[in-house]
Amino acid sequence: MDRITAFIDGSEYAASVCDHAVWAAAQLSMPVSLVHVIGRRNDVSSPPADLSGNLRLGARTSLLEKLSKLDEERAALGRERGRAILDDGAARIAAAGDIDVITKLRNGDLIEAISELEAETRFTILGKRGEAAGFAADMLGSNLDRAVRISKRPVLVANRAFKTPERFVLAYDGSPATERAVERLTAGSVLAGMSCDMLSVGAATPQTRDKLTHAAAALRRAGFEVTEHLETGEPEAVIAKAVVDLKADMLVLGKAGHSRLRQLFIGSTTMELMRTCRVPFCIFP
Repeated sequence: MDRITAFIDGSEYAASVCDHAVWAAAQLSMPVSLVHVIGRRNDVSSPPADLSGNLRLGARTSLLEKLSKLDEERAALGRERGRAILDDGAARIAAAGDIDVITKLRNGDLIEAISELEAETRFTILGKRGEAAGFAADMLGSNLDRAVRISKRPVLVANRAFKTPERFVLAYDGSPATERAVERLTAGSVLAGMSCDMLSVGAATPQTRDKLTHAAAALRRAGFEVTEHLETGEPEAVIAKAVVDLKADMLVLGKAGHSRLRQLFIGSTTMELMRTCRVPFCIFP
């Protein structure tokens, strides 16, 4: 069964991820999997190197026993904490309406979890910043770029506070990635019913105008209310300004968009926009 898979941790973004999951579940009429991943810890039970050659066997054995016990206690606390995070998140989702939600507590790595759960996932939701990033304005979650890059499903990157989205900016550059984003939108997506500002940044050539017009027409046929914008300038600055000026509630991107930076992971333009724009992102593979 296709599900919305939402990943939460103990950060300030967990509530927003849950609220976005509620919204997406209503839009797609799908159940929610709420997932918390207990990251790998340093193996504190490994024996220390006997650099002096004078560490007595008894002392080493005693130390190993203490470290092993400490490791077990940490693991138990990690599971208890993870379960509490999931219980709180599930209660928040359940309080919002009649939504089928299950919880999953996993050990290991977030990237592995995204890949392993992908077969049952239609739509993935992550917080823009994780526990390690805290409130640092210019620091994204350490796994975010890798998570978006490896995902074969659309990814919604939630900001700190949820607001029901009604209008989105689609950054369109005519690349295969943004054409696929248009195809996904027209095929029925979580953004159905929203207004779209379709923004192309670059020279106003006939080819550029034709591509923009054709893509906008496809979205209109699918029921979107679309306004076309063709601007010049630096993509990061133009797109960020458009999000503010147009009062957009979300920014939509193709994963490998922005032609000049297409070779860099999901694009350094994309990561810079995530740092500066205070709205959620929806990134299509």
